[in-house]
Amino acid sequence: MVIGRHQHEVVARRVASLGTLVSALEMLSQSARFEQGELLSTQLDKIHPKFAKRFPRLVEALSSKGASVGLYAAQAAASAATIAWPRSRRVQFAGAATLAATGAAGRMRNPFGGDGADQLQQVINVTFAATAALKDREKARDLTLRTLALETTISYLASGLVKVVSPVWLAGDAFEGIIRTRNYGDPRVHRLVTRYPVLGKLVSWGTIAAELGFPLVFVLPPPAARAYLGMMTSFHLGIGQFMGLNRFVLAFGATHPAILHVLSERSRRPAEGG
Repeated sequence: MVIGRHQHEVVARRVASLGTLVSALEMLSQSARFEQGELLSTQLDKIHPKFAKRFPRLVEALSSKGASVGLYAAQAAASAATIAWPRSRRVQFAGAATLAATGAAGRMRNPFGGDGADQLQQVINVTFAATAALKDREKARDLTLRTLALETTISYLASGLVKVVSPVWLAGDAFEGIIRTRNYGDPRVHRLVTRYPVLGKLVSWGTIAAELGFPLVFVLPPPAARAYLGMMTSFHLGIGQFMGLNRFVLAFGATHPAILHVLSERSRRPAEGG
């Protein structure tokens, strides 16, 4: 399916907001663990002891189960509103600001247990919030999408660089080691990789190559660039299916329309000049 030029931002907002909605609903479904002493309880007093000593009543209020429920309810509401009305300037500004604020507050209340999807999601939230107030909608749209395209490129490149200096990844053993774990593994894939070890090595080396080579999408011919982006989308879908990291699909998936925007602008300008 081809996304229209002016639809890239809409798709990016909706996919990103679906990610924050899923995250908020996951947290709300475990609200019993918000109680003090439970796994998902607020850690403000331990992380910011000086602040807690100076404002004990405020920290006590913010550490309550009700405050945590309110935080994730606000995140869910802002996400749902953005999905429903992604073109509304008021919803864009209020929704993005709310998601950026609740994302930061969520990390403050309990910084443990997050992953790269949470970090990228917050970058997306802040980017949308920072550009929502610009008066020129066309410039705001272009700046937003180019910023997201740059961020996802940096993310892939940084991930590839970390792997390429790792002896385990360079030896081709990383994938087999990950896929056999309880948290991120899949017994079916592990049995296959155990039977055919070369498959695990190809996946490990292919991941490094794909991430390090991602900047090539900006110089490849348009069909090849789109095919590369499609390959990376399939890569994330595979991670979601076999490793259980479903929110990576939504976080990185929200940035892929931004790449398509940059590619379409690159193709459009020479045509207009001609």
